[in-house]
Amino acid sequence: MVSKRRLGASMIFLALAFVGVFHAFVSVAFHTGLLSVAIGTIVGSVLCLVAVNVPAYLD
Repeated sequence: MVSKRRLGASMIFLALAFVGVFHAFVSVAFHTGLLSVAIGTIVGSVLCLVAVNVPAYLD
């Protein structure tokens, strides 16, 4: 059973991952040099998303 708290956290981290993907696209398109920030945001949000949802699979 998925709780409302876990669902809310999943939605926030999923949105943050999409922000990171958009940031990576814009960074490459405009050559800003901030690709490492975008990749860090994507990796961090995906790891948090996994950490939030793994206990649901163990229940």
